[in-house]
Amino acid sequence: MASLNSIIEKIRAARPLRLSIRRKLVLVSLSLLIIPWVGYQYINEMEDYLRHRQEIQLLDRARMVASLLADQPGLFTTTAAAAKETSAEGSKHLYVLPLSQAIQIDGRTEDWLSYHERVFHFRDTQGSSSESDFIPSSLSFDFHIGSFKPFVYALFRVKDNHLVYRSLEGARIDNADHLQIAMQNNDGQYVRYILSAREEGWLTTYQLPSQPELNQDVTEEPRIAGYIRQTSDGYNIEVKIPITMLGAKLAFAIADVDSRRNRKIVSIVRTTGSGLLEDIGTIVVPSVEIQGLLARLYRPGTRIWVTDKNARVIALSGSLMEPERDTYELDFEQANGDSGIFSAIIRAIYRSVLKQPPKEFHDDLSTASQLTTPEVTQALAGAPATRWRNTPDDRVNILTAAYPVMSKNVIVGSAAIEETSNSILILQNRAVEILINLSGLAFLVTAFTVFAYATRLSFRVRKLRDNADRAIGSDGRVIGVVTPSGASDEVGDLSRSIADMLNRLAEYNRYLETMASKLSHELRTPITVVRSSLENLETAGLDEEHKAYTHRAKEGVERLSNILTRMSEATRLEQTIQHEERKDFDLHGVINSCIKGYQIANPRQEFSLQVINEFDKPFMINGVPDLIAQMLDKLVSNAMDFVKDNTPIVVRLIRSQAHASIQVLNQGPTLPEKMKNNLFDSMVSVREKRGKQPHLGLGLYIVRLIVEYHQGSVKADNIKDGSGVVFTITFPCP
Repeated sequence: MASLNSIIEKIRAARPLRLSIRRKLVLVSLSLLIIPWVGYQYINEMEDYLRHRQEIQLLDRARMVASLLADQPGLFTTTAAAAKETSAEGSKHLYVLPLSQAIQIDGRTEDWLSYHERVFHFRDTQGSSSESDFIPSSLSFDFHIGSFKPFVYALFRVKDNHLVYRSLEGARIDNADHLQIAMQNNDGQYVRYILSAREEGWLTTYQLPSQPELNQDVTEEPRIAGYIRQTSDGYNIEVKIPITMLGAKLAFAIADVDSRRNRKIVSIVRTTGSGLLEDIGTIVVPSVEIQGLLARLYRPGTRIWVTDKNARVIALSGSLMEPERDTYELDFEQANGDSGIFSAIIRAIYRSVLKQPPKEFHDDLSTASQLTTPEVTQALAGAPATRWRNTPDDRVNILTAAYPVMSKNVIVGSAAIEETSNSILILQNRAVEILINLSGLAFLVTAFTVFAYATRLSFRVRKLRDNADRAIGSDGRVIGVVTPSGASDEVGDLSRSIADMLNRLAEYNRYLETMASKLSHELRTPITVVRSSLENLETAGLDEEHKAYTHRAKEGVERLSNILTRMSEATRLEQTIQHEERKDFDLHGVINSCIKGYQIANPRQEFSLQVINEFDKPFMINGVPDLIAQMLDKLVSNAMDFVKDNTPIVVRLIRSQAHASIQVLNQGPTLPEKMKNNLFDSMVSVREKRGKQPHLGLGLYIVRLIVEYHQGSVKADNIKDGSGVVFTITFPCP
């Protein structure tokens, strides 16, 4: 508690913070920071407007795509015919995404690494399932598929605890782990194939008979190539199928054989719900015509979907991710041209502070072959729609605009365009960057202008203050003038007011300074008349009683005459002191001569001269010896008025390295603390009793005038033991 109180006392006693005009104006200029803050809030509020504009623009583009597709209804006929033959509940649809290059059929996965999001997971005999529904099994596989004209490529990464190849002697093709393919060919016929191998390497493709009951032979199909490669947890199968062989339907299945003895199939995992040919899912391989049409409408960061009336994807173009280019980098380079070191530093700062568009994110529709989203469903019902959705990782918002495709007033499909919120984020970041740059520039210019103006204003105020200080001396006399400013602002008005005020004070000071001489001149004649009249009365033969009256009157006249003499002395000294001729003289000789004279004139008072010269240097100063003697006369006279009986008046002469000092000490009453600093002002006296001689407080004032004329200093203080008073005068000495 005591420490807390001490801290509080220190805070109270602490010097308050001084704020200059420059600091105040700079602090005031900080209010400009509200401008970027308001701008930032406005940019955030613009997000809703930008989203609405993006919805309108994307829906217009979807309408344009739908209009172009409406002129080509043949694009929707193949899947429409296949859909009539397929039940809506048990079937699947597969859209084969295009590949950027051909795949090397070798059972390796390196060629598929850039398509890591195009993967389908299948396990059990129920087909594909989500990760949350995973039930441990000895057989499951990940499925990749893509097209690069003229082939469709597929990769199966199979997890199997026992890889069983075909027997080297046996003729059966299904008594080992193998791949089954069921498809509708381009003639509309259903065909099935089995791909198996006797060892790691190329698979042999066999076409199964369309009517097994007729004991038709199994034939090889050399157009379908496959390769099997064993892995640590199973095996990989990589195949390619000519696009010309495919019709509207395609399905795959992995058959698992775990025992080399009985070679029975223990599990089959299919890409369709059942093994019935009727339940084989539809497939669409992108045609050159529709891909070329969509390519002309493509924009970076945009994905275009085309579905049939059953929401099955029949065409897809574009990607929401652009991993090869940084959208922020591209936007920054377009805005700033060639990027230098400074731009790189600024860009790095912005990228670390502002939220940047993610280069990668999880897209839940990246492998979708059927769009059952609300906006597509609404478009297939005949009403255009838009919808925002979040990606599963919540890194990006995706906007989808869907529009129905009409052919002869019949809905044959839909066109859906997707964009991310990255464009809005880029616009917001660009707006924030421009706002920060412009605000920073404006703040710097304003701060510099305000600081320059404040500096100029402070300089004018300081100059006015210094001129005013120099115009008035330490004794309050006006010793200079202030040149009035010609500026029309408040500081100029203040300088003119101060200049006028000093002129009036100077006139008043001159009036006061000449008042003593005027009074002395005006009162001399009446005093002379009174004195002569009193002298005449004394010679007129007055009795003793009247002589006493005239004697007291003469004493009063003499006192009045002495007062006028002392007033005239101070006035004459002020007027003539500057005209004295200065010379170098020995201060010790002047002081020693004066002390001898004081002793002769005052035999009852003891005087003592003490000389201290540790540096053994002469007491030579530049000045007027008579003025120094007059100064010492005033100090000694003052000491004699207060000295205690039977005590000496001590005068010390001290020589230091660069000064010569005179000290006058007397024992007696001490000085009041409040009067020490005012003792040398004009008309100031600390005498409690009036003596025979009048004292106007001009003696020590004359001392100060003489000391200042010799560029010295004077001070009065009490002796440390409290026995008396000491006056110290210090002169510069070479």
